[in-house]
Amino acid sequence: MSRSDEERAELAPLREVAESLRQLVTWVRVIGYPTIKQTLETVLDSDEKRLVYHLTDGQRSVREIEKLTRVNVRQISEWGQEWERIGVAEPSRVSSVRGRRQRAFDLADFGLEIPEISS
Repeated sequence: MSRSDEERAELAPLREVAESLRQLVTWVRVIGYPTIKQTLETVLDSDEKRLVYHLTDGQRSVREIEKLTRVNVRQISEWGQEWERIGVAEPSRVSSVRGRRQRAFDLADFGLEIPEISS
């Protein structure tokens, strides 16, 4: 057996696991969709909250979001803590800044309107 055949044989179980995980994620999304949509609609019950949530991308600071939305930094932080606690936001994966959050879901994926930023 050649070295490349050995490597393929060793990687085969990992490929099977990866494929099973992809299928599992697909089913979880399908099953969870109605619950997630309902949760987002309940928690993001104002245009301000929806806009702040949408802008919570893990890169922007609460100060940047405040400038864009005119929502107080303290309020943004409190909403972010609540969203993280219930699972619709999470610690940022794109920034190493401690305390920065990012939304876990894209509102458009759930047919939820994203308010425009006021000038």
